Amino acid sequence: MDKSKIKITDVAEAAEVSIATVSRVINGADNVSEETRKKVIKAIKNLGYKPMPSLRKASELLYTIGVLVPDLKGYHYNEIVMAIEDYANKSGFEMMVSVPKMMPEAEKHVLDQYFKRKIDGVILCELYGGISYIEPFLKSGVPVVSLDYNIEEILCDSVNIDNISGAMSAMKHLYQMGHRKILFLRGPHTSPAAMDRERGIRRFLNRHSDVEVYYSENEGYNPEDGYEGVKQYLNKHGKNFTAVFGINDWSSIGAMSALSEYGLSIPEDVSMVGYDNAPYSSFLVPALTTIHQPRWELGQISCQLLIERVTGHGPKIPRNVVLPTKLIERKSVRNIENGI
Repeated sequence: MDKSKIKITDVAEAAEVSIATVSRVINGADNVSEETRKKVIKAIKNLGYKPMPSLRKASELLYTIGVLVPDLKGYHYNEIVMAIEDYANKSGFEMMVSVPKMMPEAEKHVLDQYFKRKIDGVILCELYGGISYIEPFLKSGVPVVSLDYNIEEILCDSVNIDNISGAMSAMKHLYQMGHRKILFLRGPHTSPAAMDRERGIRRFLNRHSDVEVYYSENEGYNPEDGYEGVKQYLNKHGKNFTAVFGINDWSSIGAMSALSEYGLSIPEDVSMVGYDNAPYSSFLVPALTTIHQPRWELGQISCQLLIERVTGHGPKIPRNVVLPTKLIERKSVRNIENGI
């Protein structure tokens, strides 16, 4: 059967329900039993039926996926989005990207628009407003993949970085190099990745009672956040640490600048570890020791999982892919004796 000619009536007939019921499932309505919803979704997938929003021409058969990223500053999400676009393009899919800037109300607006446009699948790169925003997609059978964002309930496919182990690797390296007093520059408390890195630090501390970690008062992923974090801490407490662990390389740049302003050299006076292995981290002076995140693989795998769902080739149960991190040792950490 020519899939371009499949109508909602064909879906209704295959699922043995009314056209109105099919419409309710497509639109994520609540007044449909779970059994009926599954029958309709199965019929849609088997027939290859593609609901068309009013803004799309009936002749258009390209699949479109929506990507939600919190920001495009720096390099992290830029590379991830490029990887998603690369895989989508090679697979004949189009991509829409939205940047709600970590504002829940903006996230809800974007997702509502994606749903109204009958987008074929969604990749979420963190979601600050909560999972209730994606319920319409889940109820109507629109595939969702969470990327770099851990949803505790297993509702959809997910691809994540092992941030807990990554943070532990950074702490272990500093420990092996003799550092026992460490200043940690915190990330946003609303960011799941940042919170996982703090969990990794706490897990390390549970095993090493001889280590003290001091936390910056402010938080954030940007250079100014790292700069202010170091500056505020030094003004209040002085230099009572031998190493700084930045939430990411972007914030570590600001930290390095602040340390320089206070006449502290890296790594002679203070050692520095970042997180991400940003493209520029090897060109800093000194070259930054950091934790590598496989951003390209993150984007490619998430797009692969989504396309498999959209085309009906994925398994029935949700998949959770966790990618490992890797310590990249460079010149910003010095081996010292215990103590300051």
